[in-house]
Amino acid sequence: MISLATAECFTHGKIGITIHKAASGYEDFEYKYLFTNEDLERVRKVRVLCSMFVPSLYAIKTLLNINLPEPDYQYRYAKAYSEKNDLIVAERVANALKNKLNVDIAVGTTAGVGRGAICIVTNKNKYLFTTDIYANLITFENIKERQKNGIEKGIKKILEILKEEF
Repeated sequence: MISLATAECFTHGKIGITIHKAASGYEDFEYKYLFTNEDLERVRKVRVLCSMFVPSLYAIKTLLNINLPEPDYQYRYAKAYSEKNDLIVAERVANALKNKLNVDIAVGTTAGVGRGAICIVTNKNKYLFTTDIYANLITFENIKERQKNGIEKGIKKILEILKEEF
């Protein structure tokens, strides 16, 4: 079995939940259109240990025992970074989650102002990328579009990783 865990912010845990549903054989689930029949067979070898929606800086620091930069923007209780710092934070979160749970695949996502960031760390590689959509958490500009794009890109990358690495 291939183990996977996610600590997601702007993607609201939906990358992990989608992989879990596909791996568990759910007949109908959001984002099923991203999976070919071959992907569905391959993903059945995945065991999702956790899929967390973790928007708060305090929760990330406490759960994963890591230090993160101070947020670039004040936004209620959640962390809000520039795109540059989103890339740093997503990578730190994915690495910490991988080390904490000793999973084969760890995913960290975060997005404040910019395109956001997704980091996927495997036993062999690190994949760090942004969405294709600029959004602003402070003004709510394009946040739903960025979220959907991030979920889709994250799932597609995991499916590529499963095909290439496992």
